[in-house]
Parts: sequence; structure tokens; C-alpha cells
Amino acid sequence: MKKAAYFLLVALFLLSFPSSDGAEAKMVITRTEHLNVREGPGTSYPIKRKLNKGEIYTVAQEKNDWVQLKLSTTETGWVSRQYVADMNENMQATVDRLRVRSAPSSQASIIGYLKLGQTVEVLDTNSHWTRIKNGTLTGWVSSDYLASATSSGTTSIQSKSGTVAVDVLNVRTKPSQQATILGKITFGQQVRIIGETADWYQIESPGSMTGWVYRTYIMTATLYITVLEDGTNIRSKPSLQSQIQGTAKRGQQYRVIAKEGSWYKIELSHQKSGYIADWVVAVVRNAGNTGTIKNKTIVIDPGHGGKDSGTIGSGGMMEKTMTLKTAQMLKNQLQVAGATVILTRKDDTYLSLAERVSMAEQHKADAFVSIHYDSSPDGTARGMTIYYYHSLNDYPLALSFDPFLSQSLPIPYRGIRFGDFHVLRETSMPSVLFELGYLNNAQESSIIASDSYQKQVTKAIVAGLQRYFSN
Repeated sequence: MKKAAYFLLVALFLLSFPSSDGAEAKMVITRTEHLNVREGPGTSYPIKRKLNKGEIYTVAQEKNDWVQLKLSTTETGWVSRQYVADMNENMQATVDRLRVRSAPSSQASIIGYLKLGQTVEVLDTNSHWTRIKNGTLTGWVSSDYLASATSSGTTSIQSKSGTVAVDVLNVRTKPSQQATILGKITFGQQVRIIGETADWYQIESPGSMTGWVYRTYIMTATLYITVLEDGTNIRSKPSLQSQIQGTAKRGQQYRVIAKEGSWYKIELSHQKSGYIADWVVAVVRNAGNTGTIKNKTIVIDPGHGGKDSGTIGSGGMMEKTMTLKTAQMLKNQLQVAGATVILTRKDDTYLSLAERVSMAEQHKADAFVSIHYDSSPDGTARGMTIYYYHSLNDYPLALSFDPFLSQSLPIPYRGIRFGDFHVLRETSMPSVLFELGYLNNAQESSIIASDSYQKQVTKAIVAGLQRYFSN
């Protein structure tokens, strides 16, 4: 009797674990960049690491709205359920003749190939390798050349032509900012579009390079630019020292012939051409699109307020006062351009970070802009910086301000940087945070306080928003 009970306990113990020959473990793919992995199922637990978008992990367990992932053979961590998608064991090859190997190594023997777009069943992962099954073929392929057939939303389409609309565009192995770069294509280059997701185009470029590019930077119609300011100079050559052929009014559009450095070569009347600087225009998809922000809802967030003064600079200048001044001036300029503008605070009121995010969500904003000023330990740092959080959601918005903030402003431009800020991380719409200069730098604080700088920098932000919404 004791012996029978012993064997019964052993059987129950073995049944409590999945068989290696049975059903495969559940797998998920990450849906966002810089995904926080926590030590437990909740935001109160410490962050132990971050994951990139498009990474695949086996699920150890699920609890409420949290998923525990197997990060390695010895490590696990918890992520919010909303930021991962079930794999459903479906993946697609993103290149033609993808090599299937006998083991997870580039030195292992090749046992077969996958065609471009071929769907496979995912069985396991090992570092940068994925074990797949397709019919009778089972083996390992490089994860860099697979995309989720379910979460990516890849759609094959009737091929169409497109034109590169930025100076240099990376072509990647799959629709992810973290995917391997196959090569680069340049402004004005023609490509053939053969597939698409919500954010990416699968293209074939001259030279038979096939890969994925961010679709914002591919135009499927003739390229046009629209002029942002009255009196914009059109020159005979791509240089500020060259002869002025004429001037253009705000809203005028021209067909783009080519891009030379920071200049567009444009078509003029009577088969003539001229050059116009790229920092005073916006690229539009079709003739007739003026790059307007009319009817767009923009939420402007003046940082700090109330009991939170923010940085206190030279002469007692408070950050909360300057952010409100900048935000009010920016609001006036955006309203003149036709935008609907919401300020998270209109006076010296304290708001929590969650309240600021909630306001943007409630108004279903098309963009969220947070205004701040910086400080440094020794008071010597200078410059303005743009911060973003999501590579696909926020970075294109941040990039739209680049040509305007890097030109002719009295405060140096430090560029675009990743920032893990609550108001960027928790907002669902495209969001950026500006640090528009160092208040505790005596020289820079006097510039910041001037009306001329406030007008210049808010004008640049408006131009960047117009550029963004024209694409």
C-alpha cells in the first residue's frame, strides 16, 4: 500500500510539469521600446532592466495585468501585460532564402531555406536565435530576420513606387528600430513598396536590396515643399552666399527636383530651378497640402508650478515662472496657426505628473509638448535639448524640430535624446519634452528671460509642429 502511494505521488509530481514533448510554452513579443522589467507584478517594484521592441520571451506565469518572462535560464522579470503581445506561434521571414540551421549558431549546418513572407511556427528561442517549424522543416533561424505575423500586422500589397523624403534612411531586416541595418538609401531615391505595417514599409531599392523602412519618410506621390514664412529667399545655388533669385510667400508650394545637403532644388516657372533651405520649409505629401496644424489639438505642459518651483536660476528666476511664460506665448502662436491648444496649467498651480498626462488623454491630443528649463551642478552647462521616450511614437515628432532649433538661435542646440520621463512614458500620443536652456548659467538665463528669445524659440516650435503634421 505504501509502495502504491509512493508511485501515485511521483506520477502527480511529474504531471505537474509540462512534458518536453508536449505543448509548447506560451510566448510573447514586446510592443514598445525601453520596456521596464520589474522584480514583481506592479509599478511599486524596482526596475531591474529594460527590453527593446520586438524581443521574444517565454512566459513563466501571469498575474492580474502582469506577465512574468523568462529572461534567461536563471533570470525572470515582470512586465505590464499591455506592452507585450501573444505570439500565437506565428512569425514571418523578412528576407528571401532565410537559412534554417541545425543548431542556434551561424556555424551550424544549413538544413533548408525560407522564402520572403513565409509563415512559420515558433517553438523556442535561444539568445538571438529562434527555433521554427514549417511543414517537415524544423530548425533554427536568426531572430533578426523574423517578424511577428500577428503583432506586426504585415500586409502584402500590390507594389507601388515611393520616394525617400529624408537625407539618409536606414533599411532594416524587419520592422523594428532595433533590427539590423542592411544598408542606407538617400533623399529622392525611388523604391518599390511591396508590403506594409501600420508604421513601416517593406521596400525593394535599386541594387535588389529588400528590407524595411519607417513609412513616415517615404512619400508615395511627387515630393513638394511648402514655405513656412513670408519673404523666404530662393537662391541660385545651395548656399547663403549665393545670388537671391526671388522670394516666396508663406504657404507657396514647389515641386522638389533634388536634395543637396541642407537645400532643396525646386522647380520654378519657365523650366527654371532654384534652391531653398530645408529649415524654412516643410515636406508635404501632395500638392495642395499646406502643412497646416489647423484643427489639431496640442496640449502644452508648462513644467512645475505651485509648491514645485523647479530650478531656481541666476537672480532668483524660477523655472515654473519661465515655463508658463513660454507656454502662453506658444499657445498664442499656435492658435493663430489654427490649432486647438490646451494648457495643463494657466497659472501658478501645482499639478501631479499623472494629472498632466490625464489631461492630454482626456482631450485626445494629437501632440503633447512639455516645456522645461535646465540646470547643472556648477552652472557652466549651456544649451537646449529635446527628449523623447518611444522610438516610433515620439522620435519622429522630436526630429521635426531639429532643423529649426539648430539654426540661428542664441542658445546652442544639444540635439535629441532619450528621456525616461513620466509625462513622455505614460502618454499615448506623440510627446516631447523641451529643456530650453540652463537657468543657473548667468549668461544663458539673461537670454532666456528676453522677449526676443521667447519669440524665436516658440516660433521654432510652431514650425516644427507644422513640419510634423505635414508628413
